[in-house]
Amino acid sequence: MSDTRLLPRSAARRIALVGLLIYALALLPLGAAIYYATHAALRRQIEANLVQLSDTLQTDYRNDGARGLLQMMARLHGSGPIPQGAALFAPDGRRLGGNIDTTLPAASGWQRILLRDPREGPDPALALVRVLPDGNRLVVAADLEALEAIGRTLLGMFALAALALLVLGALAAWALTRYLGHRLAPIQATADAVMRGQLEQRARVGAGGDEFDRVAASLNAMLDRIAALVDHLRQVSADLAHDLRTPLMRLRNQLETLPQEADPERRQALLAAAQARTDEVLGLFDAILRIAEVDAGELARGFGVLDLSALLNDLAESLQPLAEDTGHPFSYAIAPGLTVHGDRQLLAQAVLNLVENALRHTSPGCRVELRAGIAADAGSGAIVICVRDDGPGIPAVDRERVRQRFVRLEASRHTPGHGLGLSLVEAIAQAHAGRLQLEDAAPGLRACLVLPPPHDAMEPRP
Repeated sequence: MSDTRLLPRSAARRIALVGLLIYALALLPLGAAIYYATHAALRRQIEANLVQLSDTLQTDYRNDGARGLLQMMARLHGSGPIPQGAALFAPDGRRLGGNIDTTLPAASGWQRILLRDPREGPDPALALVRVLPDGNRLVVAADLEALEAIGRTLLGMFALAALALLVLGALAAWALTRYLGHRLAPIQATADAVMRGQLEQRARVGAGGDEFDRVAASLNAMLDRIAALVDHLRQVSADLAHDLRTPLMRLRNQLETLPQEADPERRQALLAAAQARTDEVLGLFDAILRIAEVDAGELARGFGVLDLSALLNDLAESLQPLAEDTGHPFSYAIAPGLTVHGDRQLLAQAVLNLVENALRHTSPGCRVELRAGIAADAGSGAIVICVRDDGPGIPAVDRERVRQRFVRLEASRHTPGHGLGLSLVEAIAQAHAGRLQLEDAAPGLRACLVLPPPHDAMEPRP
C-alpha cells in the first residue's frame, strides 16, 4: 500500500511545486539559448579572424612569393584565447612549412581537421583552405580545444546558477506554502467550527483588503445571514407551534363534545365552529406556503407589464364596501397611466393586505386612504402605492420587527390574524425588485409599496 503522506495534499503545496517545476523547466531553454548564442558568437569571431589571417598571408604571398610566405608563417605564434596557425602545402599534398602540423584537407573552403600536438595528441580545429595561383594550398586553422573549454566553463557556470536559482525557487515555494497555509488556516478553522455547530465563530479579516481578506469578509457575511436565518427559523417554528396550538386545542375540544351533544342545533353549531377552526389552520398554512412560493422566485417567471392604475382602481372599488361595513371612511386617488412589470394577483394581494391591516388595527371612524403615483424623487421614476390611516400607528422601534413572520404587537393580540400579512407584502415587494416602507403618518401609519419602473424591474438583478 502506498504511503499517502508523501503526496502533497495541500493545494498551496501543489501550487508551489508546480510553480517550481515550471520555473525549472523554463531554465533549460534559457540556458541552452545562452550557451548556443555564446558558442555561435565565438565561432563567428574565429571564422572572421581566420579569414583576416588568410587574406594577410595571401597578400604576403603575392608580394614576397612562397619564400616570404613561409618566413611569415614561421613567425606566427598561437597566442590568445583561441590559438591560430597556418601551413602551406604543395599540390601533391606535401607540407612545405608553417607553424601547425596537420595533413592537407581533401577539399578547399571551411573544413574540420585534426592538429597533431606532441604533448596532448590530436586536437580538433577549424580550418580555411584556399588554393594559391601556383597551385599550392594555404591552410589557416584555429584550435577548437579552447572553444570547447569555454563551452564547458559556460555549462558549469549555468549549472551552478541553475542550482542556486532552484534552491531559491524551492525556498520561495516553501515560503509561499507557509504563507498560503497561514492565511487559509483561520478560514478553515471557522468553517470547521461552524460545522460543529458554533455559528457564532467568524473568520479574522485583516486590514490589507487582499483576496483572502475579501473571502473572509464574504464568509462572515454568509455566516451572519445563516445565523439570522437559523434564528428566524427557530422563531418561526416556535410561533407556528404557538399559533397552531390554540385553534387545534379548540378543535379537539369541540370534536370531543360533538358525540355527546343531542341537540341538533347545538350539534350543527359545533360542526360549524370545528369547520371554522379547520379553515383557520388551513388559512395559516396557505399564507406560509404563499410566502415560500414568493421567496423562491418561481412566480417571477410569469411576470409581465400590467396596467397598475386599472388594477388599483378595481381593487379600491371592491374594498369600499368592506371599509363601510367596518365603519372606516375610505378614499383613494390613483394616478393614471401607471404600469409595472409584475404579477397582477400578487400585487393585488399585497395592496389588499395593507388595506385590511389598516381596517383591522384601527378603531371605527379612523380614515383609511389609498394613494398611488410616481415618486417625488427627481429622475427615479419609481411607483409608490401608499395606504395611510390616522389610527395609533406602529412605534418606530417595532417597525422592523413587525415585518417578521408571526410577529404581532401587544395591541393586536386580540384581533384576527397570524402576523403574516406584512411578511407577505414585503416578500411580494422584493419579488418585484421593490421594497416596503413603514412611516409615521402623524397620526397613524403610512405603509408604502415602492416599485421600480417596468424597464428597471425587467433588468436582471446582481
